[in-house]
Amino acid sequence: MTHGADETAVVDRRETETRDERLADALEDPHCRYLLKYLRDADEPASVSEVATYVVAQITDTDPDDISPDVAKRVQTWFYHGQLPMLDDYGVLEFDPDSGTVRLADDSPA
Repeated sequence: MTHGADETAVVDRRETETRDERLADALEDPHCRYLLKYLRDADEPASVSEVATYVVAQITDTDPDDISPDVAKRVQTWFYHGQLPMLDDYGVLEFDPDSGTVRLADDSPA
């Protein structure tokens, strides 16, 4: 008994649901919400460093000038190696790891 196409369709649907759940979880995270707010308000690509500082300032209700460079660097690293590539893959934003810049995608669903 061969299931072939039916099994493939079930696997594809599960992968899509898992992918959609990952995106929904990411978009619910306050770090990502502030990241996207910053990018919506920006007229040009922003450096990952400035976005990380902004996000930390928003989450901690702290003036950006008072953010510890160490804390901003940790968020920047987390963005750089996790959130930004994932959101780029989903078409939410455009992340250029070589230049260290990010911008909202032209047709972003966010």
